[in-house]
Amino acid sequence: MKRKAIVGLLFCMLLIPTIITSANTIDNEKTTANFNDDAPTWNEGNSWTFTVNDFWVEGSYEGIETGMNGKIDDFQLTVSDTSGSSYTADITGKISASFNTLIPIGSSFLNISGTLNPTWNRITGTIIFGKSNLEIEDFDAVITGIARIKFNPIPINFPIPIKITADSVFSTPFPTFNFPLHILKFWNMPELDIDTEVNIGGIFGLIKFPLPVMNVHYDWTPLAFSCLTQENINVEAGNFDTWKIQSLLFGYFKYWYAPSAGNIVQIEINMPHGGITAELKSTNYV
Repeated sequence: MKRKAIVGLLFCMLLIPTIITSANTIDNEKTTANFNDDAPTWNEGNSWTFTVNDFWVEGSYEGIETGMNGKIDDFQLTVSDTSGSSYTADITGKISASFNTLIPIGSSFLNISGTLNPTWNRITGTIIFGKSNLEIEDFDAVITGIARIKFNPIPINFPIPIKITADSVFSTPFPTFNFPLHILKFWNMPELDIDTEVNIGGIFGLIKFPLPVMNVHYDWTPLAFSCLTQENINVEAGNFDTWKIQSLLFGYFKYWYAPSAGNIVQIEINMPHGGITAELKSTNYV
């Protein structure tokens, strides 16, 4: 269970921002959502930039306690390939965060804390979306840069080049949507396994510390997601009429989809070991 929790946290931190895929400035004009809204069509070069205002993650793995909180500026998703039955989208962003890790050593702990500065650190990667429902089929992400790390109680910060890679394989696509959307629309969570291979390295990845391939399992759940109401919301990119979509179990997921934008404009995730809030900043989607 601890392994599943950690993978879920990693999934939230690296993947869920990509679920926020989109919205449109449209000169801040309001556009009404229809009763049946079909899946949007994306074209190569379409891009959306988001502000991840806050993310946090905490958990334990084989006795190691860890926690991180921060934000991602200019988190951009750009469509790079529209051939076949899927969209390929590239992601970039500037990450800032603070973290703390406790590693058991005998009867005591090694306390490691540090920071990531957006000037020196970037996140890049690729997300694959199915065209029919914008379901997430695959993703990989890389964080590169320099971390300032402190080995307490030594009062010195050490700048250490880092590279963190994560590559996930989905047994079946993650059902972010189920088009066409309309009031009182429900859909299921399929039985789903996500296998994630993670490598953490210093000196820009020349020294690697691979973690075991981690697995998070979702049981089949009927009526896991709902689209119940329409709401008009205001984000950095402007004002939008949206469908409010949320998970029925414990209210973990909430996101607002704007048909005029072709995707989500705001998201809120609040899970037992991690969370995130984000909204659209700008886009060239038409």
